[in-house]
Amino acid sequence: MANTEVVNSNLYNGTESNGEAPSTDELYDIFANRRRRYALHYLQQVDGRADFGEMAEQIAAWECEKHRQEITSNERKYVYSALQQRHLPKMDDVGLVEFDKREGSVEPTDVLDEVDVYAEVVGEGNVPWGVYFVGLAAVQSVLLAFVGFDATPLTALSDFEWAIFLVAALVVSSLVFLYDTKRMKLGGSGAPPEVKQR
Repeated sequence: MANTEVVNSNLYNGTESNGEAPSTDELYDIFANRRRRYALHYLQQVDGRADFGEMAEQIAAWECEKHRQEITSNERKYVYSALQQRHLPKMDDVGLVEFDKREGSVEPTDVLDEVDVYAEVVGEGNVPWGVYFVGLAAVQSVLLAFVGFDATPLTALSDFEWAIFLVAALVVSSLVFLYDTKRMKLGGSGAPPEVKQR
């Protein structure tokens, strides 16, 4: 089973309409809930005011890992009720969205634009990026020490060639990390990062 870690990497530093910025704890509380993450992901995709019913239907599809057309009325209603009664009012209180219950619409605020969130979904047997880079640094340090002492069979390459190899390994790892971070960013194209793709 995959372990999902949500990392909030650019917390909002501005002010809400009531003059107070949402606290780090409030933001982490919002992002701790999967359904709220899905709602924010959807809002960032539609780029503006969203129809609440369509949002509930899409979130139900993501949760049930189905296409929107396959969602039953009960699945949609369950998500609709939870969003309307708990999740959207909570996000509205923090200032991430403007939820108009009478009109049936939800709109992201400027606060949401200032929050950068990505999810690191670590499957069983996989290694989180932070651990990977620490391991890469350790392996490269040991390798450099052996190269420095001219240990065989490492002498097959010159010191310069080893330097090129180690830098290339770091560059390739960093590019893969950047790609993965972009892919796992909340609000990117497609389904939220933690939804299994069909």
